[in-house]
Amino acid sequence: MKFIKTILSFFVATLLLFGCAKEYSVESNGKLLSAGNWEFKDSTREYMGNIDTAYITDAVSIKQLSLIGKSNDGTEGWSLRLYADTFKVGSYKASLFQSSMKYTGGGKTIYDVNQVSGEFTVMITVINGTLLTGTFSGTARDSLNGLKKIFAGKFKSIFKKPILEPESVGVLGTTAGNCDSVIINGQYKQGITVLPANTVEIKVIVAKPGTYNIYTNTVNGISFSKRGTFTSAGVQSVTLNAYGTPAFPGEQMFTLHYGNNQCAFKVTFLQGVSASNDYYPLTTNTNWTYSDLVISLKNKVTGDKKTVNGLEFNIVGTYKPPTATTYDTSLVRKLNGNYYGFGNHGAMLNLDEPVYGEFIFLKDNVPVGNSWNSDIFNGKLAGYPVTFYYKFTILSKGVAEQVGGFDFTDIIKVKQEVFINTSLVTTVETWYAKNVGPVLITVAGKPFQISGFQVF
Repeated sequence: MKFIKTILSFFVATLLLFGCAKEYSVESNGKLLSAGNWEFKDSTREYMGNIDTAYITDAVSIKQLSLIGKSNDGTEGWSLRLYADTFKVGSYKASLFQSSMKYTGGGKTIYDVNQVSGEFTVMITVINGTLLTGTFSGTARDSLNGLKKIFAGKFKSIFKKPILEPESVGVLGTTAGNCDSVIINGQYKQGITVLPANTVEIKVIVAKPGTYNIYTNTVNGISFSKRGTFTSAGVQSVTLNAYGTPAFPGEQMFTLHYGNNQCAFKVTFLQGVSASNDYYPLTTNTNWTYSDLVISLKNKVTGDKKTVNGLEFNIVGTYKPPTATTYDTSLVRKLNGNYYGFGNHGAMLNLDEPVYGEFIFLKDNVPVGNSWNSDIFNGKLAGYPVTFYYKFTILSKGVAEQVGGFDFTDIIKVKQEVFINTSLVTTVETWYAKNVGPVLITVAGKPFQISGFQVF
């Protein structure tokens, strides 16, 4: 399957990225005033202005770098935020909870970038004790909740002397560990990515004003969070935004964190689609997104079919978010608990010429320890004739695992070994979750795990 070829190429690309990265770190416990500028474009307009402040704050588990400014005429506001353990030269992706951006004006949000608005990348090009520069581009959600492309983003800021920015002190309203006066807004449905209307309103009793970071754990693929500043003491209302795609229906408990305070609240997730009981669902529009924390890709069942040697296959397209342009396809079918793939093995193994064929990559009806081999194929490698085949082994079945923040209760783990001229050349381990599909692919110890999915 060409998906394996894609993973292998990403593995090499990741090594190159890590090899070329030069690290610069900025350690700061307070706010840094700065002077600088920013700019970006959309399809109809160019935006630019000045940076008023740039600062780094320490949250409970991660640091936040904030750039805040206004348009040249002072009527619109711009902010860019990055999240990391330490800040260095490199990329920060919104889809991986590493960056966000907001542009406001006229009493409304003109552009909003977060984890569910599509792929958006910030690149820090210089960061040291005095200077910060970088670029950004990607997909943003506009005031009508539509997705728009922004590009040619740039920022530059000069760090100056530190001015401490205090953190707020307070408690969550709780009754025996449960959050008081919680209001759940929006509908939460299995397989449907949350929208801006999906929020949770909570109460905080503030003893000392200052910055805050209120967040939950990730449950069923969903989390809630909000950062900001309390300007006064007393009872305050905070609206937390939801992020992610619910994996399963039912009631789930979330733990809310504010400083050293915790409380719990419940969210009910509605049934999305009927369970297929398949370990690789092939219903039209079913899709999976995978990431190694550097690169992400998406597979989607297109709904189109292709007949090969009298057998009908489903077409699975592969592309890199946020673009929906397919750059690769796989052919997959299922029969009596066997899952078949058909593709060009020459392309997968970098042979001299195409070699097409079918093989079974998963059997969901055989016991642990069962192995099977593909047919033996013939090809040429660097001008020499070679034979090759694949060996598959069921490592475990019915296993419960947490992958990418999702709790899966029934996983089949399969080892795939690739042999050329009887010599083992590579090993791939794939985990298939019931009613979901592939959730983890590990090549040469490098894991690609699921970061989102929708099953129709």
